[in-house]
Amino acid sequence: MRGLSFLLTVLMAVMMHGQTRVVNAGFGGRNTAELEKRFAHELAEAKPAYVVLFTGTNDALNDTKFLTPSQTRENLTAMVRQAQAAGASVVLVTVHDPDLTRLLKRHRPEAYGAVPPLERVAQVNAVIEEVAGVHHAAVVPFHDILQQAGGASAELSTDGVHLTVKGYGMLAAAVRAKLPQQMPPNVSILCMGDSLTYGIGVRPDGTPETAETYPAQLSALLR
Repeated sequence: MRGLSFLLTVLMAVMMHGQTRVVNAGFGGRNTAELEKRFAHELAEAKPAYVVLFTGTNDALNDTKFLTPSQTRENLTAMVRQAQAAGASVVLVTVHDPDLTRLLKRHRPEAYGAVPPLERVAQVNAVIEEVAGVHHAAVVPFHDILQQAGGASAELSTDGVHLTVKGYGMLAAAVRAKLPQQMPPNVSILCMGDSLTYGIGVRPDGTPETAETYPAQLSALLR
């Protein structure tokens, strides 16, 4: 029996070797300033080899969390620098355009003032591309990917911003394409972001991770 127990232990060790751990660090309603404040903690906890930052939606579209492009740039830059200083490779994800009809049922049109929602998204994406270029980070062009698939439609978005299972699957596949084909053994990937990382739309607030969020679907693609 002791020999069988030892064999099972060895077998489990072999099975675990090479597995990639994907950490869902999504926090609903947060803008880049709020995410930056907790980033060091998440980075220390996960000790990732890769960090995926999908942030900026609240900066652009949530009228209670608006930030200027310069503020978004400052926050993103701080997170990228921290990640790279910790030895992690960084992947930035561009923000997709919302379905304006459904967005403006939840947010007052006048709250956007002279800068309409799509222009605000374009400003955030310009910052993302700029920060990625300066710091040699990879970029997932999810804005363009979703547009080419028909945009934040009822098929791909539950409310015009958050995604359906299919939408999150597209996001997971796009992120996977920016990671090495052969992942190093026993590494962690930290997916840092707001409710789109958390999985609102397919995961009710305050509930355990489901197989339908983008980090969970990314984990499945890496097996």
